[in-house]
Amino acid sequence: MRVNAFGRAMVAAIALSAVAVWGSPASADPVPATDYRTLTGVGSDTTQDLGNGLAESLRISGNKVIASWDARPPSGTSTDIKTKSAACEFTRPNGSGAGRQALRASLGQDLGGTHGGPGHYLSKDVRGCVNFARSSSFSSTTPSTSGNLTYIPTGVDAVALAINANSDLPRNNSFARVQRVYKCFDRAITGLPVQPLIPQAGSGTRQFWLQQMEITEQEISLGDLPCLTVAGVPNPQEHDGTVLQGHNDWIVPFSAAQFIAQTNSAAIQGAIPGVSVADRRGPAILSGMNLVGQSVQQPITGGVLNPTFPLNRDVYNVVPTANLSDPLIAQVFVGSNSLACTTTVNVGGTQRNVAQLFGFGLRSSTTDLFHQVCGAVDLKSNS
Repeated sequence: MRVNAFGRAMVAAIALSAVAVWGSPASADPVPATDYRTLTGVGSDTTQDLGNGLAESLRISGNKVIASWDARPPSGTSTDIKTKSAACEFTRPNGSGAGRQALRASLGQDLGGTHGGPGHYLSKDVRGCVNFARSSSFSSTTPSTSGNLTYIPTGVDAVALAINANSDLPRNNSFARVQRVYKCFDRAITGLPVQPLIPQAGSGTRQFWLQQMEITEQEISLGDLPCLTVAGVPNPQEHDGTVLQGHNDWIVPFSAAQFIAQTNSAAIQGAIPGVSVADRRGPAILSGMNLVGQSVQQPITGGVLNPTFPLNRDVYNVVPTANLSDPLIAQVFVGSNSLACTTTVNVGGTQRNVAQLFGFGLRSSTTDLFHQVCGAVDLKSNS
């Protein structure tokens, strides 16, 4: 069983190195859509709101340099995006895996399958169209220090089990109990029927959760886990608690950082005008969890991410390894003093680190490749 744990408590405050300056209101995607900025990112639903926050608050010489395109189309927008020019038009990548694929295609790689050859993502030529990918998971269970993509941590998340607040299911569960349900050994918890859900294909949260449950995509596709492929039971968009409405027996993994950001959506919009976080919690509440011989931990305590929750993960901005020395990439993403790690905004008279405002934690030290400080550049992969 692979279970992540924090090395130390997250930092309470980060030194101010960049302060938000706002102009006209923005929305999730760049406004106007033809605002082609220097660094374009796509991918993870988990970190799309943080990406939007950085896009609007992080400035260099007074200019916005990041364009972060949502995984889900904002209201009134298209599923297609144009990231660098009208020629860079392609289907919006929905999820960490899709974002990394688009980045690899942008580098001219051949994704195989039906993508359409070198430099193509879903049959569209996207060479030079993506600069970084948002990812809430690493591409493998085995860490590596070599590869043409570098996974740069931008914060820490916890993933908890969401249940319907109206259900009688336990508010706390052991990891072993949850794992038995997701492996389809048990179809009830404390005598109550339970139906496990997993997020949509390509989701980093799906990948992380399956890794923790010790489940493979092949087992699911072969039908070896029938409780995960029940007719009429969806693979919902990640971190969307509205799927639980009317289903007291359904359970689904949910990002604690997303839950915090959705809870604080009004405060976020007040701090970064135009950046809105869709409140998709619905009837969902997050349950506690414990490992064998340990006490129950809650994913959120006092309105912030709990650093001792058993299932936690770094979330990343993935950039081409060859571009780490690019001055703009280095200034924005590389090192603990990078702008992505230190930009702050004013919230009620107090400067708040942007990552923490959107619910993520920040590590104070590196313990291994999967548990690193913000801005570290040691973790790499080719996918």
